[in-house]
Parts: sequence; C-alpha cells; structure tokens
Amino acid sequence: MSRGKLDKETAARVEKELPDVLDVRTASLRLQPDFISRGFPPGSDIPIAAVCLQDATSMLEEARYALLESLAHIVWHREKRETPNESDAVFFGKFYADDAALRIYAAGEHLANAIVNILEIKKEVREFKKQKLVKKKSVVSKQAIVGNYLIENNPSHEITKAILKLKESDEWKKTRKYRDDWVHSKPPIVKGMGIEYERRNRLKVTATSIGISFGGGDEPQYTVDDLLGVIKPALFLFTEAVTEIVEYYVDFLNKNQKREGKALQNPY
Repeated sequence: MSRGKLDKETAARVEKELPDVLDVRTASLRLQPDFISRGFPPGSDIPIAAVCLQDATSMLEEARYALLESLAHIVWHREKRETPNESDAVFFGKFYADDAALRIYAAGEHLANAIVNILEIKKEVREFKKQKLVKKKSVVSKQAIVGNYLIENNPSHEITKAILKLKESDEWKKTRKYRDDWVHSKPPIVKGMGIEYERRNRLKVTATSIGISFGGGDEPQYTVDDLLGVIKPALFLFTEAVTEIVEYYVDFLNKNQKREGKALQNPY
C-alpha cells in the first residue's frame, strides 16, 4: 500500500478541504433519458443532456476522489508515518493531483456537451467553431468553444452566467493549462521530483557572455502544495457550475412536463 489508514480526526480534516459532490451526483442519476424523451419530439437533443450530465458528475466524483487521495498521501507521509518522507509525499501527492486535473478537464468537456444538448445548439456551435479556427488557426476544447459561443451570443442566459465564473477564475485557467501542458507538452516541473529539464536549447545568451550551465536541471514551476492550491479551488468552482446547470435542466424539464401535466420531482 502507498499509505496507511488515517485516523478519524485526520480523515475528517482532509474531507473538509474538498467540496461535497454527492448531492449533484445523486440529482443527475435521477434524470432518466428514456422518461425525459417522452416529453420532446423525436430527434430532440434535450434528453441526451441527461446522459452528459451523468457523465460530468461521474467524472467530478472521480476527480474529488483523486484529490482526496492526494491530500491523504501528503498527510500520511509528512505527518503520520513513523519516519516522515517528503519524497513520497511529493510523488504520491503529485500523482493523484495530476489525475484530478485530467478528470476535471474531462468533466468540463462532458458539461459542455450537456449544455449544447440542453440548448440544442449543435449546428450553431459547429459554425462558430469553424469561424474561430479560421481566425486563430488552432484547435480548442469543446468547453472553450461552447463558453465563448454563449458569451458572445447569449451573455444573459443562466447557463452562461454559471460557466462565466469558471472562465474568469485564475485557478480554473491554471488547472486547464496544467492539464494541457501535461498532455501536449512538457509536464510542468514540480519541486521534489528530482532533476528535470525543460524542452529548450541549453545554450544561454546574455549581454556579456554565451555559455551552457551544467547540472541541477531547470527551476520547478510548482511545489505539490502550489499545485493543490490551484486544483482544489477549480474543483469547488466546477462543482458549483455543474450544480447550477443540473438545477437549470431540472427546472426546464419540469416546466416542459407541467404543460403535459406530468411534472418531474425536483431531485434537490
């Protein structure tokens, strides 16, 4: 095992550092796409949103678990084991924090797909993406495309307001960038993980000299505590956003069902 069992007091302390995702997960599981489909025309995308929201909350739950393990490993190896070991605390803390960052990003993609289906804007988002790619000549994530589309075309919508909190958050931006670098480039260097190098030319040019430094590697971008200080707030913000969108979807379905005399039970 990579860590021992934490005592109840310490485990409770770790739990308090993370958001409660059980309510929104339970609410999403009560959304039944087959039942929802009865209230909409054949071919409607709206019932598909229920599945996307379940996928988003499933990934949210997994991201929370990953961060829980990151925190628990750090506490165990720093405070609870017989001989504290900072190297193990950093290794396992980073390992699970990386996993959380990847899953938070995936949850964001599922949420973006839910929004597209709730608002039935697949065609509009597709055209918007084409326009942006022509201008920027780069591929961006579904969540970025959907967010930018809503901000430009429907800024006052409740869903837009919910995701705007994410878009404007430094922690959310840094978590996404960490994930992007981790996947597409050099994974960010974390202090305590040994000697690592950036992917760059080693020749250093200054105003007075040209030379190469030997040994020591490159400077880390994060400590493991810095990393958690970014990802934890991002998880809280995402939990809030997905909760607001699930609530919006349930209210939307209820209004639609009431017209037929069959209101859904609010899962909150």
